[in-house]
Amino acid sequence: MATASADTNIRNILERFENTLDFARQQLLEDSPERENQAIDLNSFWTNFTGATKLVSHEATKFCMAFDGDAIISSEACQSLVDKIEKTCLALLAVFMKLSKTKGQSFYKDIHTYTLDIIQGMKNLCTAIRNQSSSRLQIVGEIWEKCQAVDQLPRDDRDAVLITFQEQHDMVQDAVQELIDSLENEDENPGFELSLAAPLNGLQIPPVQTWTSSDRNVLLPSTGLLKALKACIKKTMQAISERGDGLNEASINELDAIVEIIKSSSSIADDFVLSLYPPMNHTAVREQASLVRNKCKEIVSYAKTSHFCTESDERWIDFLEKAADHNWVRIHDMVLAD
Repeated sequence: MATASADTNIRNILERFENTLDFARQQLLEDSPERENQAIDLNSFWTNFTGATKLVSHEATKFCMAFDGDAIISSEACQSLVDKIEKTCLALLAVFMKLSKTKGQSFYKDIHTYTLDIIQGMKNLCTAIRNQSSSRLQIVGEIWEKCQAVDQLPRDDRDAVLITFQEQHDMVQDAVQELIDSLENEDENPGFELSLAAPLNGLQIPPVQTWTSSDRNVLLPSTGLLKALKACIKKTMQAISERGDGLNEASINELDAIVEIIKSSSSIADDFVLSLYPPMNHTAVREQASLVRNKCKEIVSYAKTSHFCTESDERWIDFLEKAADHNWVRIHDMVLAD
């Protein structure tokens, strides 16, 4: 930068641009009112949105390179660069603002988060350049990756809902596997009676907590109940993948409703698994098992009346309802017996 005056001017330009981006970010963070343009064509939206992200990536690269090394840039050149970047960011925002929430709450949220991340990335890049930070190269790389990831975004509400289903399925699977692994590890390493060991430096070693025989009786139906929950998520996900409609408004509302039901599945499964660890509190186990069973029934009860389920799905719905009830009754009876 040639002179102190030019340096000050450039910093002022960059600071104003940061403020503009921050204002845009704050506007995005606010919950926008429902938009009138509900008939937006998603194919046109994706053409325009993808094109806008490519322009942002291109201008971000030019912006970063202009301040790379010992290159001298005038305040006029800086203003010209900022004007172009601001124009591309506003173009991206303009495309997003045409997207109506009637296209699906899950879908809208994913695109909203993505747009917000890009605007935040550009603000971070501007801050790094103003502060002459070497992190600008890393930040512009992150912007490239984010803009390239536009092709991996869900294309409609069905796609967005399926992503959440897969995440919940995988987390419930992890909870099931954690319980199975814990039981197998204890079987393989029964250890020895630590109460018989000599105290170490005068300190008595606390006994290792293990499952009692009555606890172990509860573990099998508990694992079965968790597997029923996982199956409810998987089978419903398959039905949505095969017959879910992410374009019709009534169908979209059903997809958004069932994904809200699904979202708490993994936390309920985790809480149930935690209640099963020794020393097992059978009252807590019964309460947590009830929540898992209710979640199973809530999922399939809503699914069977939705557009993506047909008569052919009634068989697995009935089976999973009975499986949830069967394992719940076994758990309930066992803990009451104790």
